Formats: sequence, structure tokens, C-alpha cells
Amino acid sequence: MPDPASGNLHKHTNPNAAHQWLLRHFHHRVTDLVRQGLSRAALGAEGQPVRVLDAGCGEGFVLRHLAGALSGIALYGVDARFDALAWARGRGPGGTVWVTGDAGRLPFPDRSFPVVLCLEVLEHLERPWDALEELRRVCSGTLIVSVPNQPFFSLANLTRGKNPSTLGEDPEHRSHWRAATFIRALRSRAPVDRVTYSFPWVIATVRDDGASRG
Repeated sequence: MPDPASGNLHKHTNPNAAHQWLLRHFHHRVTDLVRQGLSRAALGAEGQPVRVLDAGCGEGFVLRHLAGALSGIALYGVDARFDALAWARGRGPGGTVWVTGDAGRLPFPDRSFPVVLCLEVLEHLERPWDALEELRRVCSGTLIVSVPNQPFFSLANLTRGKNPSTLGEDPEHRSHWRAATFIRALRSRAPVDRVTYSFPWVIATVRDDGASRG
């Protein structure tokens, strides 16, 4: 999982106006995709809150945004970092279930969540595709994943003077994908339902309704 002290927390608390605009746009795109996943999950749900998991939630910024924009959801956040979860518990949306865990070994039964998020996490992992299988294991409907879209991600960093020694690339990233490369690799492993973009990220929706999993 990414280190929130040097990555996720700084990203979300950076006061740069352009940076914050990009994040807001990203959060709105993700919220729209979650809303679509909720509409699918609501079929036959009998009024029960729909369980939404953010795997690699960091300090809970995305879950906070979802809580403010959507209703009828029960939020779960998982992260491997105790300090990130402590921050999230103090500032995240009330009622959220915060769990210490790893995207590669999620502490939930199969098909536990109609909507699963994994945002800006896979690029940090040594074995991202193993984590994808674990995410699919706990998902019963809509899985939403995002990664940086290279080279635009690095160029965006360079324009604001971030990571000049690595030409804008985040030194914590283990994988570096162009959008087309990532989507091609993802499609070889999962049923991709939709691809969308929020500069400088690519977001893919996998529809895991069980039909493709045998």
C-alpha cells in the first residue's frame, strides 16, 4: 500500500488550486461510477444499504466524498497503514467501518461487496494482478480501479515542480502504465465494462456479476 505520509495525505492536502481542481474532478468521476454501481446493486436489495469497499483507502478522502454525495450506502475502508486509518477514523465519515488489511489479502468473504473501489493503489504493488484477483473475489457487482495515465501523470507533476529528479514520476510507483497498456492488460484478466479518464488518471469499471468467474 502507498505510504500516506509521503503520498496520499500530501496529495489530498496540497493547497495548489489546479491540483485541487484535478482531485475534485477525479472524485466526481468516481462518484458517478459508484452511483451507477449502486443502481445495479439496488435491484432486489429490499431497501438495505449497499456495502461499498474502498481497498487502499488511505486517510478516507474518497469515502468522505462518497458519504457527502450519496445515500443508502454502508462504507468500509481497508488500508495496511495504521497511521492512515487513525487519521481516517478521526476525520472520515461517521459510521464507516475501518479495517486494517492488505489489498492482496482482504479480510472479507467472497462476494461481500456490490461495489469495490481500488484507486491509485495497483501501481504501488509488487503483484498488482494478484491484488486484482483478490478485489474480484470480494466483489459481487462493480469494481472500480484507477491508475496514473503515463506520461501525462509525470508531465502534470513536472509542471508544478514535483519529483524533478525522476522526471515527474512518483518514486513509490512500482508499475508505470499508459492507459491503453493498462486497459489491455486488465481486459485480459477481467470483464471491463467501461473506461473513463480524469486527467491524469485512467479509471476502469469491471462488472463482476459472477457470470465471468465460473
